[in-house]
Amino acid sequence: MEKIERFFAKNWIHFVAIVVFIIVSVSYFSPQFNDYGLKQHDIEQFKGMSNEITHHRIETGEDPLWTNSMFGGMPATQISVQHQGNYFKNFTSWFLSIMPSPAGFFLIHLISFYILSHLLRIKPLIGILGALAFAFASYEIIILQAGHNSKSLAVAFLPAILGAFIYAFQRNWKWGATLSAVFMTFELSANHLQVAYYMGILLLFLGIYFLVKAIQEQELKKFSLAAVSIFIGYGIALLINIGNIQMTNEYAKDTIRGGNDITINVDGTNSAITTSGLDKDYITQWSYGIGESFTLISPYVKGSHSAALGNTHLADLADNTDLSRNSLKEVMNLPIYWGEQPITSGPTYLGVVVLFLAFLGLVFLKDNIRWVFFGVSTLALMLAWGKNFMPLTDFFIDYVPGYNMFRTVTIVLVLVELCMPVIGILVLQKFYEERETLKEKRKMFLISSGVFVFFLFAVMAFGLGDNYTSSGDERIVDNYRNGMMDQIAGIEPAVLLEQYRIDINNEVQVNEFIDLQMEPIEANFDDLKIVRAEVFSSSMKRSLGIAVVSIIILSLFFFSSLAAPAIIMGLTVVLLADLVTVNVNYLGSKTDERGNYIFWVPKSEQEFPLSSLSVDMDILNSELAENPGLEQIISEGGLKGKQKAKDLEYTGKVKQRIIDSYSFAALNRATNYRVFDMNGSWGSSRASYFHKSLGGYHGAKLRNIQNLFDFHISRSNNNVLDMLNVKYFIQGDKVTKNPNAMGNAWLVKTILDYDSPNDEIRALGKTFVLTDIAEGHLIVNDDRVEVASIYGSEYLKYVLPNGDSLTVPLWNGLTKGLKAVFVMDAYGVTNLVPEATLLQDTLNSFVSLVSIEVVEDFNPREEAVMLTSESSKLSKRQFSGEGSIEMVSYAPNAIEYKATLNGGQLAVFSEIYYNKGWKAYVDGEEQEVLKVDYLLRGLELTSGEHKIEFKFDLPSYHRSATMSRIGSILLLLILVGMGYMQWQNKRKEEIPVE
Repeated sequence: MEKIERFFAKNWIHFVAIVVFIIVSVSYFSPQFNDYGLKQHDIEQFKGMSNEITHHRIETGEDPLWTNSMFGGMPATQISVQHQGNYFKNFTSWFLSIMPSPAGFFLIHLISFYILSHLLRIKPLIGILGALAFAFASYEIIILQAGHNSKSLAVAFLPAILGAFIYAFQRNWKWGATLSAVFMTFELSANHLQVAYYMGILLLFLGIYFLVKAIQEQELKKFSLAAVSIFIGYGIALLINIGNIQMTNEYAKDTIRGGNDITINVDGTNSAITTSGLDKDYITQWSYGIGESFTLISPYVKGSHSAALGNTHLADLADNTDLSRNSLKEVMNLPIYWGEQPITSGPTYLGVVVLFLAFLGLVFLKDNIRWVFFGVSTLALMLAWGKNFMPLTDFFIDYVPGYNMFRTVTIVLVLVELCMPVIGILVLQKFYEERETLKEKRKMFLISSGVFVFFLFAVMAFGLGDNYTSSGDERIVDNYRNGMMDQIAGIEPAVLLEQYRIDINNEVQVNEFIDLQMEPIEANFDDLKIVRAEVFSSSMKRSLGIAVVSIIILSLFFFSSLAAPAIIMGLTVVLLADLVTVNVNYLGSKTDERGNYIFWVPKSEQEFPLSSLSVDMDILNSELAENPGLEQIISEGGLKGKQKAKDLEYTGKVKQRIIDSYSFAALNRATNYRVFDMNGSWGSSRASYFHKSLGGYHGAKLRNIQNLFDFHISRSNNNVLDMLNVKYFIQGDKVTKNPNAMGNAWLVKTILDYDSPNDEIRALGKTFVLTDIAEGHLIVNDDRVEVASIYGSEYLKYVLPNGDSLTVPLWNGLTKGLKAVFVMDAYGVTNLVPEATLLQDTLNSFVSLVSIEVVEDFNPREEAVMLTSESSKLSKRQFSGEGSIEMVSYAPNAIEYKATLNGGQLAVFSEIYYNKGWKAYVDGEEQEVLKVDYLLRGLELTSGEHKIEFKFDLPSYHRSATMSRIGSILLLLILVGMGYMQWQNKRKEEIPVE
C-alpha cells in the first residue's frame, strides 16, 4: 500500500492530465456521447466501397482480398483487409471501442503529445498546453469531420514517435529505442504511409543533427548505439505491419501510383513516360497557395471553406460594408474562399499563441535543435505549395525516393503542426525553469514581441497582394463567358441577326454583346472583393488581439512574481479560446435553425448512411423479372437484415437501410453484372454499396482501368462498356438497361494482336482515315497532313484558304466501311454528312473539305485484342466460337463457370485481369490466365465440357500474419524485459547499504 501511495504521490499530475484530456474530449465532442455520429464524407464512401467485403466476411468469416464492387474489380488491399497477428493494432481497436472516433482519435492526439513532453522532461502543465495546441490545430479537426480517419490516427502518433526518438539520443538509448519500436508500430498500423513518410523527413534531419552533435562532442559510440537500436526497433515495427506494407507495395506497382504501360496521351501525342509514381499534376492538384500560408497565423485571411458566403459563419461581416441590399444578396451566393486549392474544408490554422511561442523559441532557446524544427517546418511549408513552387516540388518528385507515390502535398503541413508546438513548449519550459534570469532579458522579450506585433500589423495594413481574388474566381467568370458563347453558338445565325443584331461571323460584335452581359457578373465579383477585404481585416484584427493578450500574459514571467503555473494556465485558456472558436465552425455542436446538428447525425444513420434509391430498386426488380428464382434468395437476405436491425434495436428508415443492404448483398452473391452510375462515375462509391459498379471512389485504383477510362469509357465507347458487362446505366433518377451487355463470358473467333500497349488500347475503339479533299489545310495535333489515320481523340481542325479555322467533328455512329464528309455551306455553317447523302446533292449546296472513313471498328463479340506476347501463347489465331459458357456461382474471390465447347475455343471473361493472386483451374488443373482486350481475362479451352474456376488468394497475406505475430511477441518480450530490468534496478536502489 505504501508503494502504491508513493506511486500516486509521484505521478498524480499525469493522472490529472489524462482526466483533463478526457474532459476536453468529451466536452468538445459531446454529441458523440448522446448517440450521435459524425457526418463524414469519406466514411460514407468507405461504406460503399467495402460493403461487398463486409458481407462476405459475415457470410464466410474470411477476408476475400478482392472486390468486384468498384472499377470492375480490384484488390481489397487499400479498402478493407483485416491483417492478423498485430497485437498492437488490436490494442488500438480495443481503445477505440471504449472511446470511439472522433473523440478517441482526438484523445490519442492529446496523450501522444503529452508523452512527447514527458520524454523531453517538460513540466506537465506545459505538456498539457502543448497537447491542446497540437490536437486543436484546425487541420486535425477538419480531417476528422471529413472522415480521414486513418490520416488522423497516423498524425496522432507522431509526437510520441518524436519523443521516443529524441529520448534515445539524449537520455536513454535502450528505452528510447524500445518506445520508438512501440510507437512506430502504432503509426504503421494506422495505415497512412504518406504521413509516416513525411515523419521520416523530420527524423532524418534530427538524426543528422544528433550525428553532428555526437561528432562535436566525441560521443559517436553513444550515437551509434541509439541509431542502430532505433533502426532495429523500426525494423520490428515493419515486421509487425509487414502484411499491410508488403501487400500495399505489391499492389501499388499496378496502380496509378506505379508505372504506366501507356506512353501516349489520349490524343495520341507522346506523354512524359512515367516509370513509377503519380502524374505531377495529380500530385500537386491540392497545393497550398503561397499567400495562403498566412492562414497558419490568422484563420480567415483567405476566407473560410469552399462554400457560398451566405453558407458560412462569415456572412455577417458583409453587413459591415457599404454594399446595397441587392448587392449583398448577390454576393451571398458567391464563394468566400479565395485560396488556390480547387476545394477546401477550411484553413490550416495553428494559432497565434503557438506561433508566437515558436517565434520566441527561435530567439530565446540556445539548443540548435530548434533550428531543425524550424527548418523542417519551413521545408514542409514550401513543399505544401506544390505547383505554386515547382522548382522544389520538381526536385522532390524527380530525385527524392518515394515522394512521387503520394498526392495532396498539403498533408505535409502536419510537420508544421508538430514542430511549432514543440518549439513552443521548449521555450515555455525555459521560461519556467529560468524565471529569475529572465528579468535580465526583458528588453529582448519586448523587442521580440514588438517585432511580432509589427509583423501582424504590416500584414493587416498591406494585405497579401492578391486583390482578394484567385484563379478560382477567374475560372468561374470564364465559365459564365463560355456558357454565353455556347448559347450564342446554339442560336440560328439568322435569328441571332434579327433579334439581337449580332453577326455570328463578326467577332467584335459577339465580344461586345458578351461583355455587356458580363458586366453585372463582374460587378458582383467586385462587390465580393469588398466583403473579402472586410473578412481579411477582421481576421487580422482577431490575431492582433490574441497576440497582445498572449504578450501580456507572457510578460508576467519577466515583470512579475506571479507563480509560473498560473501564467501557464492563463496562456492555456487564451490558446483554447483562440483555437476552439475557430474549430467549432468546422466541427462542433452547432445546430441549424431547426435545432438539428450541422455536423452530426444519429449514430444509427452514421453506421448505415446509404439508402437505396428508386434506381436501385428498378435494377433489383429487373433482375427478378429475368430470374424469378432470385426472389427467395433476396427474401432470405432481407430476413437477415431484419434480424440485424432487431439486434441493434434500430427502427424506421435505418432499419430499412439495413434490410436493403442485406437484400442487395444477397442479390450480388447470386448474380454478376455491372452498373455504371453516370451521376458519380469515378468520384462516388454509392452505387458500389448496392451493386458491382464500374465506377467508384479511390485514390489508388488500378492503372489499367484508369487508362481504359481515359481512352474509352469517358468517351462512351459502347463496345468497351458492353465487354465490361455494364448491364445498367444510372443517369439522374433513371435506369437504362443495356441490351448489348455481353454477360460474364463469351467465345471469340478472331485474334487481333499488337506489339505495344499503346496500339492495344487504341484498338478497342475505331480507326478513322481522314483525307484532305479541298484547298485548305487539315491539321491533326498541330501537324498539317494530307491523309491521317486517327483514333478519335486527336485535336482536329481545318484551316480555310482565308485563314479561318474550323473544328473537324467525328461521328461516333459511323461504322466500318462507311464514309462521311465534313462540309461547309454557303453561309459558312459546317456539318458532317454521310457520303451517300452528299452524292444526292445535285445543287452542290456544300463544299467538301475532309473525307472520313472508319477502317477498323472493334467488335468484342467476334474479336479479341491481345498483345503479341500474349497471343503467342495460343495454339491458333482463329476459332469457330461454337459452344456455350455460363457462370455457375459467384463470390468476390471465387467464380465458377461451366463450358460446353465444340472444338478448341478462346473464352473471354468480363473480369479484370490481375496477375497477382488470380489463378484459373480447368477441370481441377491450373491453367495460365491470358490478358485479353487490355484488361480482361482469357482462357484457351479444349473441346468438350469443362468446369472452370477462378480463385483469388495472396500467399503474402498468410505469410505476413505469421511474421506479424512473431514481431508482436518479440516486441512484447522486449517491453517485459525492459520493465523487469528497470524494476530490478529500482529494487537494488531501495535496498539499504549495510
